[in-house]
Amino acid sequence: MTAALRTAGLSAGYGEVAVVHDLDLEVRPGEIVALMGANGAGKTTALLTAAGALRPLGGDLEVLGASDPREDLRARASRGLALLTDDRSVFRSLTTRENLRLGRGPMDLALAAFPELERLLDRPAGLLSGGEQQMLGLGRVLASRPKLLLADELSLGLAPIVVHRLLAAVRELAAAGCAVLLVEQQVRLVLDVADRGYVLQRGRVALAGTGEELRRNRADLERSYLSVTVEKEKD
Repeated sequence: MTAALRTAGLSAGYGEVAVVHDLDLEVRPGEIVALMGANGAGKTTALLTAAGALRPLGGDLEVLGASDPREDLRARASRGLALLTDDRSVFRSLTTRENLRLGRGPMDLALAAFPELERLLDRPAGLLSGGEQQMLGLGRVLASRPKLLLADELSLGLAPIVVHRLLAAVRELAAAGCAVLLVEQQVRLVLDVADRGYVLQRGRVALAGTGEELRRNRADLERSYLSVTVEKEKD
């Protein structure tokens, strides 16, 4: 099956400074791939480069069948890419209803995924809780039926019960054929739904495998996080 997202030897960063080095990664339709690592490992940089918000510094990047490094986020979104950032991806001054209407898909599909949003339709998104905002952003994405979803820290600041709801919705999206790349620090939560995963350490892949393999090798995975912390303490 052709990958919806594929990188080979990808370098990415800001200006001329590379944060991600020689990244080989792929996400196929119908699967969830987790991109994990400690703060500063390069996860968000890799995600934004795949989305088209950052230009690659080197290597190959193919997104939904196209490999033009100049293609931006808007062009990729028009071809079926959806991006959820770690700031909830909602317009806070607009109501829940208005946010949903800005999506590419029917509002009813978003409400079917998260029915609790219905009573909040006329409330400004800025007044919703963090979990409600994340449901709103993800619901709008689900309704658009994307071919590729890139999500950054879905679990950030949320209670586990809310995170499980969000991840269950993402799992259903993947079951419908969407390719999903999840950037996460919450290893245990994301590995419960991920088919495969990569662990970044200082911008390079330190571990990779199926979700089951990474669950079995959790000690190695945790050491990859710990080594970064130890190095920072030494500095």
